[in-house]
Amino acid sequence: MTLRGDVNAILNRLVREGVISAFQTNFGTPAEAFGVHIIITPPSASDREAVRRTVGQALDGLSEQVTITVKAT
Repeated sequence: MTLRGDVNAILNRLVREGVISAFQTNFGTPAEAFGVHIIITPPSASDREAVRRTVGQALDGLSEQVTITVKAT
């Protein structure tokens, strides 16, 4: 699989499991050249930092430069 495919598969699994409600990536944009940027939307009433750590752990090892931003809910 490609990096994009791996990231999307992991993030889609986290949506199905209810860890995150939604996500956006910068794949296919000019900003992709600077590294992967993922914006996640946590479920309401979630510990935002815990959700960010969970996503980071799930993506660990896929890419050197992954930035994860938690969207305000």
